[in-house]
Amino acid sequence: MKYISVKEASKKWGISERRVRILCSENRIDGVTKSSWAWHIPSNAPKPSDGRIIRHIKNIDLRVNSINFKNLIDRHEQFNKIISNQNKYLSYFDDSVNRFLLMALSQENLEESDILRVLNNEYVPSISYSTQLIIINAKSIIVNCFKQTGYGPILPSYSKADPFLSNSRLREINDCLYKGVDDYFVSKYRDRPLTTTTSLEEKEVDVAMQIETLIFQYESEWESLNSLVKATFMFSQLLKIQPFLKHNFLFASIIFAIILLEGHYPLAIIPVDLIQELKANLTLTLKRGNYSNLVSMFEVSLIKELDSLIDINEI
Repeated sequence: MKYISVKEASKKWGISERRVRILCSENRIDGVTKSSWAWHIPSNAPKPSDGRIIRHIKNIDLRVNSINFKNLIDRHEQFNKIISNQNKYLSYFDDSVNRFLLMALSQENLEESDILRVLNNEYVPSISYSTQLIIINAKSIIVNCFKQTGYGPILPSYSKADPFLSNSRLREINDCLYKGVDDYFVSKYRDRPLTTTTSLEEKEVDVAMQIETLIFQYESEWESLNSLVKATFMFSQLLKIQPFLKHNFLFASIIFAIILLEGHYPLAIIPVDLIQELKANLTLTLKRGNYSNLVSMFEVSLIKELDSLIDINEI
């Protein structure tokens, strides 16, 4: 990859060298690296959007009210103190990924039994080959994240080199969904409104800008929040933005899983028989900006998963 200097980036983007250095230090330029005192900027890195615009359009009404996370935090700390044979958890993890993907694929009009067969490496004639590849790829993305982050007492297999969430990282994850389906496919954010009745604000603010705003919030305003809250915010806002033309629920669910795993939490899994309740809570959340019911629903499922993992250690 070819890199350019701060001075070259300043001329290319029409901003001061001081501003470029600030953008580098805030990690707002995809792929930027530093050696000694010099910043190295990928020559194809896009110019970051004006922070003043970001501040103007960012969401200011993400509320969880007064949810008490004491039970969740206590279980989480108890689980992370466990020192045990890591192999005990591997079969449980594989099962939890399958159960999570049943939730994530609930919008795809597929039979639960067929999804499970695909996840267990069976070919299912009633499902198109491309759809089966997407299901397998979704599982692979989550499993690879597990290898990078570890899982409670399970140590990571290798270190992650890049930040988990950035503009380019989101597109890379979407690319991975289509591996083998269309290897020449390059993820692009949708370039047209979702409906003919789209609001003026939606038409004026492009998807890339909305995603950059979301990443900006994730890295700054949400930094001190519990991982479950961050994951729920990101999940809901991705569904609100609908960055791609298809598979947005699956994509948002994968990002939700990645944020939980990065926080060393297990996956929060809503059983298939509660999917309608999940949809109702999600609709209410997006309409009113209050995340209390949605976060509480995920919290209950997360505590249940942690209790199961703690029980495994005691066997």
